[in-house]
Amino acid sequence: MSDGRTGTARSQRILMEALGLQSPRGRLMVFTVLSVAVLLAPYEWLAHLSIWQALGIPSPSIGLTRAYHLLLHGDVAGAWQRNPLIFLVLAIGLPMLAFDAGRVFQQWRARHRPYPAKK
Repeated sequence: MSDGRTGTARSQRILMEALGLQSPRGRLMVFTVLSVAVLLAPYEWLAHLSIWQALGIPSPSIGLTRAYHLLLHGDVAGAWQRNPLIFLVLAIGLPMLAFDAGRVFQQWRARHRPYPAKK
């Protein structure tokens, strides 16, 4: 019978993997958690996230989170109006996430293969 330390060690390893963003699984976990948080957050909560805006420093990244929120809610025109840079960010980021998802699937399939791999 397990004393629970194995589960704790595994949880810590998964947390460190996600925080480090060094593995495909970690990046997918962080992207998923942040996307769900942005999706569920009321739009008004996102207005004060920018440090640059609070300091009065112009930055092209101001409004990206709100633009992503609008996209997640299906408002493409609103996202473009908020910050058109979101489309460039997603054009670069989504293929990277798709590649990471493919790697995670390959690793999962290799571990759960019902038959020996061909050599």
